Amino acid sequence: MQSLNKIITTYNTVANDYAAERSDELSKKPLDRLLLKEFARLNAGKGPMADFGCGPGHTTKFLYDNGATDITGIDIAEAMVQAAGRLFPQIPFETGNLLKLDYPSGHFGAALAFYAIVHFRDAELATAFSEVYRVLKPGGQFLFSFHVGEETVHFDKARDKEVDIDLYFFPMDKILRLVTQASFTQLDAIERYPYKDADYPSKRGYVWVEKQ
Repeated sequence: MQSLNKIITTYNTVANDYAAERSDELSKKPLDRLLLKEFARLNAGKGPMADFGCGPGHTTKFLYDNGATDITGIDIAEAMVQAAGRLFPQIPFETGNLLKLDYPSGHFGAALAFYAIVHFRDAELATAFSEVYRVLKPGGQFLFSFHVGEETVHFDKARDKEVDIDLYFFPMDKILRLVTQASFTQLDAIERYPYKDADYPSKRGYVWVEKQ
């Protein structure tokens, strides 16, 4: 796994640019909106909701606007948390590490993690899924997304700033095997092709699971 410091440094570096560019991206992604709306509808009344890897908070705000008002955005990069707080001051945002969550078992009623796992290898994926499972209540649902494939993409530039980070793609069957090993029950799994002019050109995976 690449170091957490490398991930944090990268996202602190690009946070303001990322916030400016991503604040309206869901308007160009109809499937994402459908999934998020349904996730909010089914889970808004189950207790606190977490948006892990929230970045500048645009998915957090979308869920909030669709009824999930008891939601907290959580990101490992302090600059991302600060950007999200400036954009959406009505929503709480805080720093947190998906590999070691600072919450008691059974704390959350539901959790989201859009592209929060893209810098992990297999061992870290297993840890992250186990941690999310731990902090969910029984019956809590978890929706997450990732890039589908088997390649690794390295970035040394982002928004014209120097970075040093790898982006990992995963086959859907590997992800489903790992969430099953973490004791989740699969509810749905979807792949889609990228939206023109709205996405990095990769196939996307969405997995919706539940803690029994």
